[in-house]
Amino acid sequence: MQAGGCRFDADRLHHFIMVRSQAFKDILKKENSILWCLLAFQAGFINAGGFIACHRFVSHVTGYGTHVGLSFSQEGFWLALEMMVAPLSFIAGAAYSAFLIDRPFYQQKRVRVGYALVTQSALLFLVFVLGEWGMFGEFGEPLILQRDFVLLFLLCFICGSQNATFGCLTNGQVRTTHMTGLSTDLGMNLVRIPFLNVDEKEKTYQKKLNWLRVFTFASFMVGSGISAYIFSHLAGYHGFIVPALTSLAVLLLAKKNMDKHEQEALANSP
Repeated sequence: MQAGGCRFDADRLHHFIMVRSQAFKDILKKENSILWCLLAFQAGFINAGGFIACHRFVSHVTGYGTHVGLSFSQEGFWLALEMMVAPLSFIAGAAYSAFLIDRPFYQQKRVRVGYALVTQSALLFLVFVLGEWGMFGEFGEPLILQRDFVLLFLLCFICGSQNATFGCLTNGQVRTTHMTGLSTDLGMNLVRIPFLNVDEKEKTYQKKLNWLRVFTFASFMVGSGISAYIFSHLAGYHGFIVPALTSLAVLLLAKKNMDKHEQEALANSP
């Protein structure tokens, strides 16, 4: 009996570990939609702040392919090599979040969402502190010195980690640090909804998805606009405190969503 009871408890524990991981699968739930908009705001804020700080958009991996090619042809091997590290930093950030979230999920262990978000917040605070200590030089100086590239790589790592955190938890449905895929889906759905032969339930779902994309895009733009004003007129490196605090707000909201989902599953379990 005892062994059977232990086995039951272990199975039940694994079940609810997986249940918490499923909290974000319904991307249209109100509390999850708020989370996506908050993440898009943060991404826009970091992207604009990164551009003002080191003259590169830190979440646009596509552009770095162009930068690397131009650097090879115009400015030499070493600059091209340094520019290549920026997308590699983004990839490293994504891999870090996948290690904390995807790996334990498929091993039926507890996902470490909090670890990923706390790391992002801590790194943003670190950028602020090191910037104020002069480790990155004058705020907004040209991307020339090694310290400028270190700042760029840190911000790319943070963006990659943020993008993968909820990309892992939503099977890639939600990615908030760049708007290219989102805009493509929005455009395709503008044709899909009125012209494709699908039932009304599917059309209603696609309409809701499009509105979510519109709100996410708007949140990204609002974050970028506020960031541009703060970094340009008020704060310098202090501006990175805002997305650092946003990461903590995302952590609290994500935990609340997982707790609520778990309670609902418990209430509905036999």
